[in-house]
Amino acid sequence: MTDLDVKPGTVADGVPHDLVRLVREHSRATVEGDNRTVLDDFRPDRIGQLIRMAKLPPNLVSSELLNIAPEGNGIVAAVTRYMAADGTGTVLRARWIEIPKGWVVTEVRNLPDTPPQMADTGPAEDGLDTPFWEGLRVGELRVPQCEGCENFVWPPRPICPRCHRFALTWTPVEPTGTIYSWTRTWQPFTPEFSGHLPFVTVVAELPQAGNRRLLGVLLDADGVDPKIGQGVRAEIEPPWSPEGWPVLRWRLT
Repeated sequence: MTDLDVKPGTVADGVPHDLVRLVREHSRATVEGDNRTVLDDFRPDRIGQLIRMAKLPPNLVSSELLNIAPEGNGIVAAVTRYMAADGTGTVLRARWIEIPKGWVVTEVRNLPDTPPQMADTGPAEDGLDTPFWEGLRVGELRVPQCEGCENFVWPPRPICPRCHRFALTWTPVEPTGTIYSWTRTWQPFTPEFSGHLPFVTVVAELPQAGNRRLLGVLLDADGVDPKIGQGVRAEIEPPWSPEGWPVLRWRLT
């Protein structure tokens, strides 16, 4: 069996044979822990970023090229499954581009596209936002509202900034809105981000809550460029552990 003997349909038309061979050699080097070869295949100006973008388990034993196909703009995407000694499989997608030195990896991420969750997710130390998190536990999006002037307040405060009353009630609101702004994060600023890059964060404006704006990660955002004013709906993701808290995500509508 040669380096190009892969399952029918794995290699799309237009993919150079030398790139297929390089991808398979790169995967083998990853399994064998040959870091010199792996790093040499990375785009030189993104080595530090690429090292932490994807997340693989220890004790890898094999790799399998699942698919490789052009994506346009000179990018070719290769999807590879890595198997660990305990029988678990991890799928990575690496995007390759051709520069003067040859083909190099310009982006890599785990599949499926899953959003990160911070270890310190949950109420702040001062407890002002605790009712927000408690609302998520019962499937509600709650925003504090002044009992006097009915002004919605966000971020949470102990006093209404409009009429200066201290009487605020956490009111359930319709979890829909529009995108006010958004950004795509490529850098693994915390360890939790490894394996989840890139991801998209949006600031959603809520018409049912006086156009207050909430921040959240966008679901299914791999390769998506959101538009300002585009509709979104909140989804509540269950906690990852019994001691954890649910988190609010946004999805394009």
